[in-house]
Amino acid sequence: MTAAAPVRSVAPGVHRISVPLPFPPREVAAWILEGDHGHVLVDTGIDTPPARGALRDAALDVGVTPDTLRDVVLTHAHIDHYGLAGPVRDWSGATLSMHAREEQLATRWVHGWPTDRASVAEHFRASGIPAELADALLRASDRIHERYQYYAPDVLLEGDAGALPGGGGWEWMLTPGHSPGHVTVYHPERRILITGDHVLPRISPNIGADLYAENPLADYLQSLRRLRDLPVDLVLPSHGEPFADLAGRVDWILAHHDERNAQALDALDQPRTALEVTQRLFTDLPPDNFLHALREARAHLAYLESVGAVRREVRGGLELWSRG
Repeated sequence: MTAAAPVRSVAPGVHRISVPLPFPPREVAAWILEGDHGHVLVDTGIDTPPARGALRDAALDVGVTPDTLRDVVLTHAHIDHYGLAGPVRDWSGATLSMHAREEQLATRWVHGWPTDRASVAEHFRASGIPAELADALLRASDRIHERYQYYAPDVLLEGDAGALPGGGGWEWMLTPGHSPGHVTVYHPERRILITGDHVLPRISPNIGADLYAENPLADYLQSLRRLRDLPVDLVLPSHGEPFADLAGRVDWILAHHDERNAQALDALDQPRTALEVTQRLFTDLPPDNFLHALREARAHLAYLESVGAVRREVRGGLELWSRG
């Protein structure tokens, strides 16, 4: 098994590499760009043998060598985008860049888990999750954390926007929500936008509130509105096919979250735990997706609290949400 799909040119000097994933959605896109002095790789894929082979073979197909790959830029530090960052740097000597907020997340995610684990367990209890399910979720989280390694970036991107390392007229913009330090990559003259997981063509990216992000939905909605009217002819997402209508897709996602907010409010016909709200928002939920669903439900509750629509209180160790 190598690439999930053949490498292809989506625009002059812009190549899409399909890197296979061992879990849905089964592939993630990495992007090869022509910079001022060599190639730039945006995202790397997960670190598995098939992913390593797919990335290596595709890179060689488009003329990338250790000598020509100068920069690796990460949209964010989720494992399907970040996992091969260290091996690629070791192979090429390329400079590794990510946003400073995302580096803080990666550091805590890898090195802080032994301490954070107890806080997450308490968070599960307060959300109304039964002990047996909470233990299973903690074990699943342990397995996720065990797959991560920390790769210290050579360059930290600071602020809201700037020139992309490697040049070529590309820029980066901070677009938090899916992850606190998520960035998108934009070429204003060519009107091309690499969206990472910020805007996807078929699904709404998971926006989850947890120990690492208190009110991510507020950040996400603000970031979406910031991008909506950007002059863009080609959108390059991390999952799914390239598409053209950025504004239309943003409008659909905004409407989706408006609907979810309304559903969360409707679920609060009486004070409820986050678990109860999750079960009302996501019926027939596969067990493997429960943690994502819980985080997303909490994101909507936290957002509604921030705008004064709901309130929360603790009773007997349970965190209860009610209409404001």
